[in-house]
Amino acid sequence: MTHIQDKIASLPLKEMEASLLRTAILSHTARSHRADINGASIVAQVEAAIDIASYAHRSQTRQNRGEMPKVHYVEHPLRNALRALRYGVIDPATITAIVLHDVVEDCAAIVAVELCGAPLGLGEEAYRRIVHFYFLRTFGAQVVRIVGALTNPLSPDGLTRDEKNARYVEHVLSEIGDPRVFVAKYVDFVDNALSLHHSVNPAMVKRLAAKYLMLVEPFSTRLADPDLLSIVSATGIQMMLAHLNGNQLEAQAG
Repeated sequence: MTHIQDKIASLPLKEMEASLLRTAILSHTARSHRADINGASIVAQVEAAIDIASYAHRSQTRQNRGEMPKVHYVEHPLRNALRALRYGVIDPATITAIVLHDVVEDCAAIVAVELCGAPLGLGEEAYRRIVHFYFLRTFGAQVVRIVGALTNPLSPDGLTRDEKNARYVEHVLSEIGDPRVFVAKYVDFVDNALSLHHSVNPAMVKRLAAKYLMLVEPFSTRLADPDLLSIVSATGIQMMLAHLNGNQLEAQAG
């Protein structure tokens, strides 16, 4: 690594804005696959995913983080991807899917209309199907499968908050048997659940902590499964275990 790459690689993720995250992801991916005959196309795939996610999320911002500045939403999936890379994950489909993981759920209409040429007024379910096939053509079946597993299904109207939380947990637990999906969901969990202390809304912190706390035990159990070593380095699994802070969530949930 060059001196500047070394400096970027040592930065805490929360100190990195979108352009630094993009640089770090692409340089890390290029280094990881430089001996691969398909290395250039792998980097191009990840870069294309970053382009799509950046475009789709362009009008979104993350939740207020106390004294920290409000940031563009795309920093969230990019942080997730870089965190996975720092855990030793180099599988291209996993990194690509992590970058795209919220696009279908949050931005299906934008992508379907503006990037795929779909007409207005089709409805969320139709737009999701269009984005599904767009991703299938662009990134392949494995990426689509992972993104689909990370996308919360549409919920019927009238559900209580407890019912919505139960559906969320049920969906997550039904999908994390796939090691790629688990890693992608885990880094999403870390960036969402373990950054609640930055929020200025105590009621929201308590509510979300209670939801995320239900995942700590099954995630801890899943981290002991040997199949994860096909995706994550042994050191990375130790880092993941260290980051899984159930005590913090338990205190926040009250």
